[in-house]
Amino acid sequence: MLNRIKTPSRRVILWIAIPLVVLLAARIAAPYVIRHAINTRLARVEGYSGRVENINIRLFRGAYQLRDVTILKREASGLEPLLDVDTIDFSLAWRELFNGRIVSDIALIVPELRITTSTPPENAKDDGRRWQDAINDIFPIEITRFEIIKGSIRFVDETSSPRVDISLYELELVATGLRNRPTATEASPARLHAEARTTGEGRLSLMMDGDPLAARPHFNLKVDWQDIRLPAFNDFLEAYANVDVSAGILKIYAEVSAHEGGFEGYVKPFFEGLTFENLRDANKNLARRLWEKIVSGTASIMENDERQQVATRIPFSGHFGETDVGIWATIGGLIRNGFIRALNEGRESEAPAKTE
Repeated sequence: MLNRIKTPSRRVILWIAIPLVVLLAARIAAPYVIRHAINTRLARVEGYSGRVENINIRLFRGAYQLRDVTILKREASGLEPLLDVDTIDFSLAWRELFNGRIVSDIALIVPELRITTSTPPENAKDDGRRWQDAINDIFPIEITRFEIIKGSIRFVDETSSPRVDISLYELELVATGLRNRPTATEASPARLHAEARTTGEGRLSLMMDGDPLAARPHFNLKVDWQDIRLPAFNDFLEAYANVDVSAGILKIYAEVSAHEGGFEGYVKPFFEGLTFENLRDANKNLARRLWEKIVSGTASIMENDERQQVATRIPFSGHFGETDVGIWATIGGLIRNGFIRALNEGRESEAPAKTE
């Protein structure tokens, strides 16, 4: 006679089933609990209002995602949009676990930051501290890699005439080594690289290395901003410089180094094919047209005949909190470029040797 196959007793089944049900219930409830905790924390940031619509948890990745994140800033006129993010992905950096470090990666996917001039930055430091505390609460593990995918930054001035709305879009940014300390062979352990498109079909490239843990700012920054079509900035130029252009290309090269609380650097702008006459000239008053003629005439005098470009080198230096911009060096650069020789395009650290 065959032995009967023993079936688990009811008690054994309960001992197995109850923990599984509890774990399943916890897994189902976790997104709602986390969302409530994050939204409660965002509501406590003074001067702002924020909300996360959905939470996705990825247990196997050791990650969770915040979906449809909105941050609003309280202004006198009411709540104004500040930041919208499609997805914020927060995950453990598995590559560092083998080195005994528990750190994280964070990626912002399709974020849009909106900057306005409606409120002066009087409380910028306090705002920074409040948001740093909030981020530390929401993401309690140290972040060593930060990434932005398909981001955009808009600058909007509703008070200007005309209204200004310019943007940086298709932003791709990667920052690594954010929690690394300098070593004997590497004084600047952190790296940042960003590329983007801008209003006027400009191409922006930014490279930076430094020590984010230094007591005083310590970094090297290089910026290339090329092929900016100036007519696309006419609202900006008219609002802040009282001029507009019908043609012109702008290129900007810059380098900045900071060490022990001080900094120095330069900006080299190049204008090509600059023309200030515009179809709207007939509607301008006499003072406006006179000012544009002065600006246009000055640009013509300073234009280099060989390369048909207006350019100068603007040096600056100082300590954080006070800046010394070389005004006379700027004017001298315009004159040298216009009457003596054109500046070499590109950053000086990469410019070819000059021949006299």
